[in-house]
Parts: sequence; structure tokens; C-alpha cells
Amino acid sequence: MAADEKILFLLDGMALVYRGHFALIRNPRLTSEGMNTSAVFAFANTLLSIVNKGQPTHLAAVFDTPEPTSRHKRFPAYKAQREAMPEDLSQALPYVFRLCEAFNIPVIRAPGWEADDVIGTLAKQAESEGFRTYMVTPDKDYGQLVSAQSLIYKPGRGGDEAEVLGVAEILAQWQIERIEQVIDVLGLMGDSSDNVPGVPGIGPKTAQKLIAKYGSVENLLEHTDELKGKQQQNVEENKEQALLSKELVTIECAVPLEVGVGDLALKEWNREKLETLFVELEFNTLGKRLLGDDYRAEQGTAHGPLKDLAEVEHDYQLIDTPAKRQDLIAALLAQPSFCFDCETTGLDARRCDLIGLAFAWARHTGHYVSLP
Repeated sequence: MAADEKILFLLDGMALVYRGHFALIRNPRLTSEGMNTSAVFAFANTLLSIVNKGQPTHLAAVFDTPEPTSRHKRFPAYKAQREAMPEDLSQALPYVFRLCEAFNIPVIRAPGWEADDVIGTLAKQAESEGFRTYMVTPDKDYGQLVSAQSLIYKPGRGGDEAEVLGVAEILAQWQIERIEQVIDVLGLMGDSSDNVPGVPGIGPKTAQKLIAKYGSVENLLEHTDELKGKQQQNVEENKEQALLSKELVTIECAVPLEVGVGDLALKEWNREKLETLFVELEFNTLGKRLLGDDYRAEQGTAHGPLKDLAEVEHDYQLIDTPAKRQDLIAALLAQPSFCFDCETTGLDARRCDLIGLAFAWARHTGHYVSLP
């Protein structure tokens, strides 16, 4: 990176939070108190990867707000079918904001605007000020914002490297000639996740072919006489819906904001806040990697400092004889409830073998039944 190069990373916060939560849905990260921290952990790792590898000079996280947007007012059914946020993810979200605060990363929310509108606005502003901008998101809609200076940065999964998409990659992905045609393809095909209707019967491949031939939704609608059969009928009967859908998927790039790109310069982390948060979330490995081996001793949680197993009085028993198994069964039958966990040779339920069962019904006690 040149000494005077300005590099801006804009995080699509809610998309990354959902992605992190569901990426670990089958094997979530849980604290000792049972809190699901998958979203916070994934967000933290994405953030650290960006800082270490992307070398940003400027950085911000952008989040949606609950207020209705112009899209909702234009089309009340917009995103109406979306399920409520999972409860455990909702509980984790404040910790994501605390993480950003501890890293001294600005969190931008503009009531009445979606995160992609805010990111689009900042990316265009950054272009005019000589920045190279990376929009960190898995959302395909951002393809319409890509330019020589603004690129999509898709975080990798499971240790994979991030994927950077520029103009050439977007044009090839959508099989179009101009970046703005991403909007036309999206408008024609619609988007079930956002409840954008599109044109019935037109999926991604058909939309790409039609836009490749006619260039835009508007020009297609002027040449419906060249279409045939059911496709012609669908397009002609849904002309207004096609235009509305294109409008709904168009990202706004002139959102009035109280902050500008110059306000997003990278700052020093707040070590004290990071220590407190990492101990509370039990991010021990991450904490040691960032803050040193002694970080845990410097802070405590609301329940006191974290302790090693040797410091906590406990009763963990190995059940490896018929007599011990009979005693355990009797004890389990006497409990109003208990929890258990299967130990297996792998995570694929169809192929792994069961090697043990762990049982518990009280704090700091447990029984492990070995099944050789």
C-alpha cells in the first residue's frame, strides 16, 4: 500500500451478523451460561481479518434501522414476509455494537434508510475523494455499486480467503455489458428474500438473457411484441410490476448523513473495553491472541473472574462399569430434568459412531458414560 493511499472498508453489519450466526447454526458457540455468541465471534474474526489483511485507513460498520424506508412506503409488502430475528441472535446483537465500540469503529445507522443505501452513498463520496472502497457483504445487490474504485469484499468461510469482486467479475457473473444492468436483471427476476415481485416466470438465467438482448427493463417493455407465448403474456401483464421491482432494487446513493468519509479514519482499540468484552463472552483464544496471555487476570465478568478447572470445586465421574451405569440410571430417574450430550467420531450424523454420553443436572457436576 502506498503511503498516501486511502482505503475504506464499509461493513454491511446486519448481513454479516446473520451470516455469522447461521454459519455456525449446527455447532454454535455458547458461553458457560448458554449464551449464543456465534454472530459476535464471526463478526470479530471478519473484522480482524480485514484490519490485518486489508490494511484499511478508514473503517465503519453500517446497520439497518427499524423505521420504514421509502421502499416500504412505495410497496407495503416489501420484506413483509421476513421472519422475526431469532431470539438468540437478538440477544447477541448488543454485543456486536459493544465490539465495534471497543474497536473504536463508527457504527452508522440512518433512520428511514437501509444499510445498502448508506454504504452506496459513502462509497460514491469516497470515490470522489480518491479512496479505494471495499463493501464487505455477501449481498448480491451490491454488484450495482461496483466500479474501478469500489469493490465487493466477500468474507471467506471456514478459513477460506475473502473474495474480491471488481467490474470484470461482476460483468462475468451477471453476463452483462454494463454494471448498471445488475439493477435490470434483479428487477426482472425479483427477490423472494426481500419480497420483490419481479416478473412471474422469469428467473435469473432468463432475466440475464433478456437484458443481454434488450439492454434494460424499459427497452424490453417497448419490444414485448418480439417475445413469444407465455413469456410475452407475463411481461405485458406485469409491466408496472417490472418497473416497480427495478425501483425497489435500486440502491440510493444520496442519503443525507451526519458523518462523512473523513470521519471514519481508523483509530486505536480500547484495550480495557476489549478485555471486559472478551472475558464476558469467553473469547479466551481470541483475547490472548490480541491482548496477551495475561488479559484474563485484568478483568472479571459480572459473575467474577474466570477460573481454570483446577480452581473450581467439581465432581466429574467416569461411568465405565455396569455397577456405575446402574447407579447413574437410578440418579437420572430421580431428577425432574437433566441434560445430555453425545460424543461421536465426527459431525456427520449419518456416518459417525457414538463413543460416549455425557450427563449433568447440577453445576460443576457431570457423568461421562464411555461406550467403547
